[in-house]
Amino acid sequence: MNYAIPKDNPYRGNGQGFREEVYAHGLRNVWKFSFDQTTGKLWAGDVGQNAREEISLIEKGGNYGWKIMEGMVCYTGKNSNQNHNCQTANLIKPVYEYLHASGNGTSITGGFVYRGKAIPSLVGKYIYGDYTTGMIWALTLQADGKVTNQLLMDSNEVIAAFGEDADHELYVCSYGSGKILRLTPQQGN
Repeated sequence: MNYAIPKDNPYRGNGQGFREEVYAHGLRNVWKFSFDQTTGKLWAGDVGQNAREEISLIEKGGNYGWKIMEGMVCYTGKNSNQNHNCQTANLIKPVYEYLHASGNGTSITGGFVYRGKAIPSLVGKYIYGDYTTGMIWALTLQADGKVTNQLLMDSNEVIAAFGEDADHELYVCSYGSGKILRLTPQQGN
């Protein structure tokens, strides 16, 4: 098997003892990541520890703060060895988070930026879901960094993964029903 580390990888040839294969760090448990086929941006759904689920845009050499932070706040869970002097300088915060207490779920499933043609109102939006609630959302990231989040459906599925076909139409893999479901427009849209 051929194996190589890209010449421009941020930790290639480092002298600090970091693995040369590392592209970014400080993520807790990424459950699915994908590249936007139009912009090339790398999106990741990162499963939280105790209270928050997050969506991050991954940057070369970026530090996303786990286990200093969970989502956008300092992590102070019982398993944390962090003190109350949470140092967040140079840590990259997620573009969006949702709280377990909100009722939206407890285990994010990362998805894709929609680039299909069947649902024009979703083009350019990051489509993702939650494993435990079956909810599916569309996240819009504006040029100024502001985000809006729209609930698309409460599917009652156990969302294990999203997939896309050659036409960039989206599919949902349900662990609960064992089905692969296609995301389609609502009647009348």
